[in-house]
Amino acid sequence: MKAAFYEGKKSIYIKEIEKPIPKENEVLIKVKYAGICGSDLELYRTGLHPSKIVLGHEVVGYIVEKGSEVSKSWKINDRASIDCTINCGECFYCKRGEMNLCTNAKAVGLGVNGGFAEYLTCPESCLVSIPDNVPDRHGTVFDPIASGLLALEKSEFVPGSSAVVLGLGSIGQFMLQCLKLAGARTIAVVEKNPHRLEVAKKFEPDVALDKLKFAKIRRSNKQDVSGLDFVFECSGVPTLVNAAIDLVRKGGTVAQIGLWHEPISINELKYVLNQITIKGIMGFKRDNFEFAVDLVSQKKIDPDPIVTSIISLDDIVEEGFERGIDPDTKDIKILVEP
Repeated sequence: MKAAFYEGKKSIYIKEIEKPIPKENEVLIKVKYAGICGSDLELYRTGLHPSKIVLGHEVVGYIVEKGSEVSKSWKINDRASIDCTINCGECFYCKRGEMNLCTNAKAVGLGVNGGFAEYLTCPESCLVSIPDNVPDRHGTVFDPIASGLLALEKSEFVPGSSAVVLGLGSIGQFMLQCLKLAGARTIAVVEKNPHRLEVAKKFEPDVALDKLKFAKIRRSNKQDVSGLDFVFECSGVPTLVNAAIDLVRKGGTVAQIGLWHEPISINELKYVLNQITIKGIMGFKRDNFEFAVDLVSQKKIDPDPIVTSIISLDDIVEEGFERGIDPDTKDIKILVEP
């Protein structure tokens, strides 16, 4: 079969490899689409992942083989989305229900070969059924929606609060939609890419800016207090962490979703004196993923404006990764169709 192998910084090659054989508790999936995630782009840009691997963890496809221990509820030709996390179920965090923090976790497309290939294998535990009214292309977006849902949960977001979203990649776009559903009083968004900002305007934020205008964003709270109740940092741009601290009100919360690979300095004095809470958001949990499926099925979340391109596996480097890391890209979510 054909697969796109990541081999380091700006190094992805199409290769012919053997089709994988599922183990007793696994299924073989014929990949329909795999989304290029911001974390995939970061690995491509930096070369941080130590292993040669097939990336791609936002996957929808069809079961073509199943191991002997896979339950009868899953049948050949069933469609499934992949919850990429493979957790142990036995560690301290798994026993607390915090599977996203599993000490022994692997992930499809990170710890084991993923969806930038014609086929992949995964444990039955990764399979999530998709309602018939959800098109295949939308089966790739539950991961970033689920991250937004976990951010709402861990930040202890309260309906009627004000919020700002920094960065409007796929997670930021879905974060905006999640905040609307959660009953935010006012929402500001900031994104320097004009194409992504225009997409966000379709979801009617109260303030949409192409640069940080601190006074205007703080005033969007519409209360007699300077700053927002919540800041959701989705860009992965290190300098925006301190911007988030400057934008949030005293006693407010910063949810840090975006990732970067180097240490940064933060304005510790301000964050302590203003009693600001900073919450790191790690991935998502299974219930977040399943709720994301429900929201898309019920048309409460609209992925259509966010899924901007579908490309072939052969074009994954130039039309996928290179376009994805271009700061002037017109894309948000690029899907690969092997």
